[in-house]
Amino acid sequence: MTLTAFAKWDLAVAKVYVIAYEGCYAGSLSNPQDLYMVANAHWREQYQGQEGEFEWQTLSLGGATVVTASHLRIAVDGPLLDLEAGSIIVVPAMAYPGGRELNKKLESLREIINWLVKQYANNCIICTHCTGSFILAESGLLNGHSATTSWWLAEQFRQRYPEITLKADQLVVDEGRLLTGGANGAEMLAALIMVERYMGRAVASQCARTLLVDTNLTQQAPYLILPRQKQHSDSLMLEIQDYLEKNLSDAFSLAGLAQRFCISSRTLMRRFKEAVGDTPNSYLQNLRIEAAKKLFEATSLSTDAVMLRIGYADTSSFNRLFQRKTGLSPRAYRLKFGSVQRSEQSV
Repeated sequence: MTLTAFAKWDLAVAKVYVIAYEGCYAGSLSNPQDLYMVANAHWREQYQGQEGEFEWQTLSLGGATVVTASHLRIAVDGPLLDLEAGSIIVVPAMAYPGGRELNKKLESLREIINWLVKQYANNCIICTHCTGSFILAESGLLNGHSATTSWWLAEQFRQRYPEITLKADQLVVDEGRLLTGGANGAEMLAALIMVERYMGRAVASQCARTLLVDTNLTQQAPYLILPRQKQHSDSLMLEIQDYLEKNLSDAFSLAGLAQRFCISSRTLMRRFKEAVGDTPNSYLQNLRIEAAKKLFEATSLSTDAVMLRIGYADTSSFNRLFQRKTGLSPRAYRLKFGSVQRSEQSV
């Protein structure tokens, strides 16, 4: 992450409110507060006598004690209240309850969601990440904006909130007063953005070094599992998906695929997009790149050998596609994730 050059040197006190609720992640709730504490220490060290620090409180519905996903009991500072303009609100992630239970969980948070809308209208900033992005999305505040969430929830988020531009490959998406992040750890990057806005780049950089927060980590793309959307009822399209998975190395032809399954190319394209949300060729590309990733992770096969196994003959085309889908070159991906590479280096 490249920290943005935005400093608010007229800072008096930046107020942060962390919202605790049943089933939230304890680290997601406490990590930003730890980072703001470290920021205060660096601020006092660098600018002795200059007023300006973060203050924070933890709030909950009715001021009730909250039990986190890991069963920690959190005694909060008070109930939800109307905040001062410019306050920073942190919404922690929640333990994912599963597809069918997600609606119930979000509905149970409706009072908090409505409260977020009211505070945003009063010029507050809202930071969240992972499953917390669903909570913010439910408010409607992200409609027409860009956002991110954990890579493994990307498809569900995209289908549930079509009015939001999902940038699933990004670790943090900063929309000014709406910040969303990916999986655990992204809450620290969002907090660093706030530190830089209010205390400047030098303090933010010191915080990153002190807490070993990798600000160069900007993408989730290398970790993404490319989607295999099979949660639909079109049995013929499921057959075609299975066929593509079992015949990765075959040359792709839409007309040939349609002929094999006794359907017109036009109908195949329409039904496949309706059921899967993608074209057959793009879907096959995802399958091939996933297969390539597994080969790079588990074998010492050369890039050319991997290409041939998954149906590519042109090195430059494969490299471009792999880079676009994962954010890394084949060589960089192998160095980062290859178990064979790591075991050879450890000998």
